[in-house]
Amino acid sequence: MRRLFSLLLLTSSTCWGQGGFTIALENANSALALPSMTARDGVVYAAYRSFNLLRFSDQLQVIAYDVNAHKQLHHVTIPVPKVHGERAAEGLFLSEDGKMLAYSETYNPTLLLLLSTKDLSEIRRSTVLPFTPEDLWRQFGGFDSHDRLAFASVKSDRLRFIRINPTDLDPVSDASMSGPEVLEPFSLSIVWSPSAKLTWISSVSMRGDLWQEYGEGGHATGQVSGYRREISNGAVALGEGKLLAFYGNMIAKGSVVRYSDHKEEELKLTCVPSSYGISNDPQYAGAICATMTDLAEPAQNRTVTSDFLLLRTKGPTVVWRHKMDFVGVANGNEPHSGGQKGNPLIYRAGSKLLIMAPTRRPELAVYEVPLEEGGVTATTHRRTCMATGSNAHFSSYDLGGDLLSKRVAPVNGSHGQ
Repeated sequence: MRRLFSLLLLTSSTCWGQGGFTIALENANSALALPSMTARDGVVYAAYRSFNLLRFSDQLQVIAYDVNAHKQLHHVTIPVPKVHGERAAEGLFLSEDGKMLAYSETYNPTLLLLLSTKDLSEIRRSTVLPFTPEDLWRQFGGFDSHDRLAFASVKSDRLRFIRINPTDLDPVSDASMSGPEVLEPFSLSIVWSPSAKLTWISSVSMRGDLWQEYGEGGHATGQVSGYRREISNGAVALGEGKLLAFYGNMIAKGSVVRYSDHKEEELKLTCVPSSYGISNDPQYAGAICATMTDLAEPAQNRTVTSDFLLLRTKGPTVVWRHKMDFVGVANGNEPHSGGQKGNPLIYRAGSKLLIMAPTRRPELAVYEVPLEEGGVTATTHRRTCMATGSNAHFSSYDLGGDLLSKRVAPVNGSHGQ
């Protein structure tokens, strides 16, 4: 697990963006914990642990920041269970009415924390979540469509779904999926949408990799992707019957495939993409696209290039790209001990998209990508400022899409389900 989520934060001390800016994260240490983020109505919320010099943490920092006024609205420090070393969180989520934030850590010591968005004051908490040592792939999905808190795991090779009442933090439902067994649960093989009560599960056979959609009860919806011979690098649910999947050959070739209503659209790339980012708009998604050295031992491969891709999911097409490395932390060395990716938050704010990404510094880097009517501009300009002492040097670059080839093809419905 630690190898999978090892910290690869190699970005330079450069400020980027057309009108971009940074958001300070006081006492943050991205080598030990990463911020969880969400946003609504022009306000971004971020929660992250802070650590002392001995790598112990018993405090959670939470901020609210107005991205239009470029002003911090609130910052609170909340006591939380003490941990040592890297610590992964399962996300920060807003309730449907926007009045409540929910934050959770699903591995011991567990934590569920509810905060008011008005002033970030604590509403209630629980340090006892309904998991057992047999629960793997523990997930917190935030609020479902009924504003219940949604958790999931894999237990005894079956997906397990739990709903908790936010008013008293008691479970209101706990059910295991009667559908397919999940023998090797990990984050790249399961995509869960708690609001829609749907799950996409990836399976591998001699014919290749296949994604199939199921309801939480275990019934197959009939939505099935085509078989792929490439290695699956995760996926993003885009709504009922829609999926954006990432594939690669581990070295320098890959593709992004949109599946919708039994049809596929493919974008081929000269890099290997993987899902990376959380978006509040299903029209856009994020990916890290990397090329690797081709060595005899795959474990010794090294990253040569690594870019963040902002994707328009329809097509799909690349509409903006920027140098960025994968960032992650893990709770421990053991398998299924829990980990967290440094997913940038992709937030649509009026006439622009904001990409808010963790950095090596105690701050978020915010990149602004302007929108035209109907979507992101096909070509945007990036202004960079490289600090040298007390001076800054500015340059402009054109950043366009990286569309090498695209095809639209129906999916063969006979997959031997």
